[in-house]
Amino acid sequence: MDTGPEIYERPRDRLRRLYGFMSRHRFVAHRDELTGIGFGWRQIDSWIRNGRLIRVLRSVYAYGRDIESRDAAWRAATLAAGEGSALIGRSACEKWGMVTPPNGIPTVVEVGAPLGQAKHLRGRSPALRHTVVQVVRRCFEPGDIRQVDEVPVTNPALALIDFAMNASDREVRFAFLEACRLKLFGKPDLEYCHLRLRGRRGARKLRPYLALWVPELNRIRSVLEGWFLLVWVRRKLETPQVNVKVFGKEVDFYWPEYRLVLELDGDAFHSDPVQKQIDLEKQRFLESQGMTVLRATYKEFAADPDGVVDRVLAHQVRR
Repeated sequence: MDTGPEIYERPRDRLRRLYGFMSRHRFVAHRDELTGIGFGWRQIDSWIRNGRLIRVLRSVYAYGRDIESRDAAWRAATLAAGEGSALIGRSACEKWGMVTPPNGIPTVVEVGAPLGQAKHLRGRSPALRHTVVQVVRRCFEPGDIRQVDEVPVTNPALALIDFAMNASDREVRFAFLEACRLKLFGKPDLEYCHLRLRGRRGARKLRPYLALWVPELNRIRSVLEGWFLLVWVRRKLETPQVNVKVFGKEVDFYWPEYRLVLELDGDAFHSDPVQKQIDLEKQRFLESQGMTVLRATYKEFAADPDGVVDRVLAHQVRR
C-alpha cells in the first residue's frame, strides 16, 4: 500500500531531503511525518530494508544508526504515543534537569497522550530493547506542554505534580528545590500548582513545599542551601539574604543586622582541598572585617537540620 503525495526527484536529492529533515529532529521521525513531507510508503519501506531507517518503536524510525541519546529516545517515545503527547512525571523532570537521570538510554519513559488508551510500548531496536514507554491518558490544557530540544514536555510545575505521585518525600523535595535553583519554578507557579493538585495523590508531598516558597529560593545555588531555607522559613523566622556579596565576598546566607554569615559546605564541592583553602581564606577575611562566620557541612545539616538553625539563632542572640 502506498499513501501520501510522493515527490518525484532524483534518489540523491531525496536522501538529501530526508537527511535535512531528520537532522532537525534528533534524527528520529514518525512514519506520518515522513509521508507528510512527500515520501511514499514504498520509499520508506525500502529505506527500512536497506538500513537507512531503523525501526526503534512502532512506526518510529532513526536515521542511519540506532538511538544514541536520551533526547532522541524521549522524542521517539512521544511520537510513538501519538499526536499531542508529551513527557510527564519523572521523565519530564529529568528533561528539565530537576531530577538526575541514570546514565545511558532511559529504561522507562513516562508519556501522557490525549488520545487512545493507556498502554506499554516496548523498544524494537537494540538500543531500546530494555526500554518501556508507559503511556497514560492525559487531557492537556493550553500552556501545559513546552517544546524543549525537539522534545514535547509538560511545563516544570505540572512535571513536579505528576512526579510527586510516585516519588518519595526526599525526591520531591530535591526536585522542587532544583526547579527553584534553575529558576523553573516561581511565584506564578504557586496558584497553578494548587489548582492542578486537587484530587492528585502527590498533593500531600508537594503542598508543604509550596507553602514554604519564598523569592529567595530562586537565588539558591544548591539543593542544600534550599533545604536550609525551607527549614528556616518553616520556623517562621525572618528570611536572610541569599548568595550576596559581603565586603566583596559572596556568601551563602547573610543577616546584616547581626553581622552574621552562614556557609554551607556540600560534600561534592567543598571536599576539594583547593576549595577548602579558598573557603578558609574567605572566612578569615570576613572575620577580620568584624563578621561572625558559621559553617555547616551537608552531613551535619542532614543529621540535624533544626540543630543548625538553632546554632544560627544562638549566635544572633549573642550579637
